[in-house]
Amino acid sequence: MKRVTLVEQSYWDNSYRGVPPSLQPPSDALSAWIKRYVTPGAGKSCLEIGCYPGRYLAVLGELGYTLNGIDLTPAVLGMKEAFEKKYSTGTFQQLNFLDFKSETPFALVCSFGFIEHFTDWETVLRKHAELVEPGGTIVVEVPNFRGTLQRFLHRRLDAENLRRHNLEAMRPDRWARVLSDAGFDIGWQGYFGKFVFWHDHGRHGFWQRALLRTLRMLTPLLRMLPEGWSAVSPYVGIIALKRKP
Repeated sequence: MKRVTLVEQSYWDNSYRGVPPSLQPPSDALSAWIKRYVTPGAGKSCLEIGCYPGRYLAVLGELGYTLNGIDLTPAVLGMKEAFEKKYSTGTFQQLNFLDFKSETPFALVCSFGFIEHFTDWETVLRKHAELVEPGGTIVVEVPNFRGTLQRFLHRRLDAENLRRHNLEAMRPDRWARVLSDAGFDIGWQGYFGKFVFWHDHGRHGFWQRALLRTLRMLTPLLRMLPEGWSAVSPYVGIIALKRKP
């Protein structure tokens, strides 16, 4: 199996330095999307892949799921102690996801901003699917850097970060085909969220700063556009149910 990631692990470890586990769910479009489409699962098992710091794992904890996680960053080893203060927890492991094996499948398997960091995203998505129990749910989300406006802005204002993302992994129609072939029925797929543009911190030249100022002025108008338009929506997602034998 070819395991090619677009991001060195040191990047994530440095990014998470000083960032504690997130026990409080954020109030954003992604949290709202999860709450709208994911069925509450009191007592059911949930696995998040690439789980640190657990912002959206906390949303699933609020929905009653027993939380499990995998991540390569050493900080993951402190997540169980943190999360069990507020939620039902299972195990949190520091390992390469593609090496992960579980004798017991999960009622819900999810990742948020994960598969787009791999060149072979289809293999990564199929691995997600293998870990879902019959009748269970898969939830996958990535940022939408592929949309026309989003791609334009990232190329000009966030080029280094853009190189860490596989734009071909941001196509929900292709996800749906992979999951359908793996025995899933698609419950929801597409783009969501009102326009927002985020980028890595870095130095910008004069014209880039001017573009950012213009963008800030235009953002209220862009947020008036219909949600779900692929050109501007910040999120791509899919939710699917695994067919029972």
